[in-house]
Amino acid sequence: MPRLGSRNWLNFAPSIALLLMPTTSASCSRPQAPATPTQFMFVTLPEKRSVAVFAAGASGDAKPLMTIQESAPDTPIDAGVSMRGEIFVGNSNGTVNVYAGQHRDYQRVRSLAGPNTKMVHPSSMAVDLNGAIYIADLGAARGQERLIFLAPAQTGDIAPVRTVSGPHTGLSSPTGIATDASEEVFVADHDSGKILVFAADADGDVPPVATLEGLKGPQRVFVDQDLNVLVSCDGDSSIAVFAPNGPRSWTRSATITSAAMHAPIGITADGSGSIATAVPGAVLYFAANANGPSTPSMELQGPAPMNPTGLLIHN
Repeated sequence: MPRLGSRNWLNFAPSIALLLMPTTSASCSRPQAPATPTQFMFVTLPEKRSVAVFAAGASGDAKPLMTIQESAPDTPIDAGVSMRGEIFVGNSNGTVNVYAGQHRDYQRVRSLAGPNTKMVHPSSMAVDLNGAIYIADLGAARGQERLIFLAPAQTGDIAPVRTVSGPHTGLSSPTGIATDASEEVFVADHDSGKILVFAADADGDVPPVATLEGLKGPQRVFVDQDLNVLVSCDGDSSIAVFAPNGPRSWTRSATITSAAMHAPIGITADGSGSIATAVPGAVLYFAANANGPSTPSMELQGPAPMNPTGLLIHN
């Protein structure tokens, strides 16, 4: 079954496409400029406090095409892009910074932070095409785990439009969050070994509308445009793939393991269905039809140190 890029990252604004275009005009006396990549990978690097942007499919020790640099104490854990081409950087210390621009010149235009946001210790972030922000937050202590939904085009110490928390939610250690085109929310709950699926309008202490179980330490989750669910698991160093078999119902269709894959975190897929996962020291790519013990089709090390958490591929 083909696996395509997430619906959340399709049809981006022209400003993102312009991000990496050459700034000099072509003429008959000059060599033709390299083709602009059609897909880009955002790689979140907490220890560098940065998000590096590569051409999707970059391998070896390729250099980033662009880097977004955060300042202490901001520590990135995920990145997202809206339809307007704004770049969102979610930080584990409880801030989201938004960047805008073009031609590799991106500047911070907005920041969300403060007690009203309810962000305490974000572990993962997703952004939909409209710029709505989805946060998985571990809270300050056990029992305070929550999902936070922030409206588009906001800035400062703003309150969420909705939060999900409480004993009926099943949240115990949310470490990954994703959303599909219908805005249903998929949460990797690490310690319970589950993916919890919440309705698009979930609010308060509500139970999930579906649950995917039998996982060992799910870290992050990704949903593609065909509603296949990809999960990185650090408990057994695997990638689990679930194929849809009905409304809010999935069947496990593949389990990818590899000698090269230890403690995977970030997980995503490109337009051809090739799967990418973040591991200590690299980003590994696996074929769309990989299953069982597998050899990566490519490996990206990038400039050291390269210990990524979040991954995002967009067109």
